[in-house]
Amino acid sequence: MGRIWQILAIFWLASSAVAQERVAQIGVLAYRGAERTTDAWQPLADYLSAEVTNWRFEIVPVTLVSAPEALKSGRLEFLVTNPGHYVSLAPEFGLSPLATREKPGGLMHFGVAIIARSGQEIAMLGDLRGKTVAAVSPEAFGGFQLGWQAFMAQGIDPFTDMEAIKFMGFPHDKIIEAVRGGNVDAGIIRGGLLEALAAEGRFSLEEFVVLRSNSQMDFPYQVSGELMPEWPFTVVPGVDKALRESVARSLLRTQSGDSRLQDVWSAPLSYERVRLLIAAFEAREVKAMIWPYYMAGGTILLFIGFLMLRKPEPEFVEVPEKSDPESVATMALFDRLTKREREVLALICAGKASKEIAEKLGVSLKTIEYHRANLVQKTKAGTSAHLVQLATRYGYDLGKTLGE
Repeated sequence: MGRIWQILAIFWLASSAVAQERVAQIGVLAYRGAERTTDAWQPLADYLSAEVTNWRFEIVPVTLVSAPEALKSGRLEFLVTNPGHYVSLAPEFGLSPLATREKPGGLMHFGVAIIARSGQEIAMLGDLRGKTVAAVSPEAFGGFQLGWQAFMAQGIDPFTDMEAIKFMGFPHDKIIEAVRGGNVDAGIIRGGLLEALAAEGRFSLEEFVVLRSNSQMDFPYQVSGELMPEWPFTVVPGVDKALRESVARSLLRTQSGDSRLQDVWSAPLSYERVRLLIAAFEAREVKAMIWPYYMAGGTILLFIGFLMLRKPEPEFVEVPEKSDPESVATMALFDRLTKREREVLALICAGKASKEIAEKLGVSLKTIEYHRANLVQKTKAGTSAHLVQLATRYGYDLGKTLGE
């Protein structure tokens, strides 16, 4: 009998150990690099591991490109990302917000800072016409799209009124250094980052000017335009109901002040304003469109205009760091394209319709449609829109590779 109890005890202990080993992965957008992201968000993983019984939480740094792949493969149970990225991913992956981040001082909104070096003849956004501006990528919300909105609200189209847009990728720090070093005239970064890095002793705030910094006088950081809801903590469909609800309750308990976390979490805000901005950005090629923007009191005005907008044609796009495996892999796919495929790709990026491309190259419309489909497949872009974004980011929108 004693032997049976020993066996049962061992079985119970083994079962408990297995239960304790259940792991939930939290993807976090690494806008300042993977290492910094892991360090910054590990306290949240530790907090949830202590709060949610039988679960251990791990931080998985993701990028704008890798996040969809991680979601498709089922690697993630949760995703924390900027609101624009969330709004873009939610329809395809069914993400739901459990909470909205609340930063010290009760800040639940953030903005974008368009910065330039002090001492230049650049004092307002209009002074950047014909200049070079650095940003993260066309699909980066705080790293470009929110800045695009600030420019458009002042009647400036970055895609046509600038000499060049230099898409540098993450982290935002590279953009600040490019501005500081005089490699570009201005840069688009998340509001508050400039002040944070200055507090770390990286540079002096006097070295920079934030353009249109009077747009949010009551906000503690200098920003150049509208404020948007802070990052959401989202859950992936199919996650166990008990786990989902335990995480939601634990996040809200951070409001008590006992969690030892720098940021706390509040009930989720509405991301409708973000959705409107993303819709306007994605429809920027449409001649007749509704352009949403917001007055000082936060009232939404819908201004119906006829905007003659063209595709971005930046003269120079920074080559991603070779140490980034994801960038290297993506560039390798584009490098395998044939000369004809690169010609077609360049014309697609220039906003040409299939019929126009066929006439210009002297081939049939059917041939061009074949090339379009083949380009999406060979580059693993998934969609034509993402194909153009990748080609623009890595410099393949000019009909050749950057190395040629």
